[in-house]
Amino acid sequence: MRIRRNVLLLVLSLFCTMCFWSVSSVAGTNMLVNYGINGSWYDPATSGQGFVFDLIPSRNLLAAYWFTYPADGGAREWYLGVGDISGNSVEFTIYQTENGVFDQISAVETNAVGSANLKLSSCGEATWNYTIDTQGLGGEIVLQRLAPDYFCELFLAKANTSVVSHSNAWVNISGEWKFEGCVNLENSDSHGNERFTFTETKLLLEIERYSQPGCQGALSLQTMSLDIQRVDKTIAMLEGAEVIANRFIMTDADSGQEIRQLIYVDDRGSEQRLGHGILDSQPDSDGYPTEIPSLYFYRVKEIH
Repeated sequence: MRIRRNVLLLVLSLFCTMCFWSVSSVAGTNMLVNYGINGSWYDPATSGQGFVFDLIPSRNLLAAYWFTYPADGGAREWYLGVGDISGNSVEFTIYQTENGVFDQISAVETNAVGSANLKLSSCGEATWNYTIDTQGLGGEIVLQRLAPDYFCELFLAKANTSVVSHSNAWVNISGEWKFEGCVNLENSDSHGNERFTFTETKLLLEIERYSQPGCQGALSLQTMSLDIQRVDKTIAMLEGAEVIANRFIMTDADSGQEIRQLIYVDDRGSEQRLGHGILDSQPDSDGYPTEIPSLYFYRVKEIH
């Protein structure tokens, strides 16, 4: 086990910058907010009121339209929520629009009135925890889809290669990415060109290992297969600036050892570049690295 673990540490410490953390238990979820949750949701116990969710993928946002009634009953009342997606949950600011007139132009007012959290446990079940500050209201609503879904499960089958990029847009990283260069390792050997291949459920590694510094000496090719699960997105540091990165759980297919890692996609230029967490960076409270080096992989081939 120690030999296998040391090999895993060495292979994954990509040019001495790829950071990972072994964990005995994983606080992740297989559920991710995706296109398939669009549509109507409600609590059967309070039929006649409910929600419509609408994903805005280009901005990593979810809009929630909440159709309900005032606390004292009577006229209809509705709210709008807009929130940032993170894994299987969304944190919303709740707004209310007033002074509108049916099918007429009017000077409406839209004001923030509260907050809410949506957490999905599956493609058909969710909880909505809310606070309406202006009315002193709060509570939890257990929701289910009003109509069957045909897209959520299909999306989840490919969700691990759909990640949020530097610009907060979604990018599919499936296919091959290559780092070209030579990096010396701490134990006086080195490695050269490296290749990542992302499929829907796995990350395949190919690394050129040399027995001496400067990519000299005996050459061997090390390979490894890791199961991957995207958990959510987070903020990491890149050359002193905050960037958006994706938190992944990676599992060694042979030993079952679980790893926590960041994947970062820089899409600001004409060519997308991929990065990952730095070795020895201070981990966050969940054990993920918090820094990314300015060393990148470039896309070789996409998988369609």
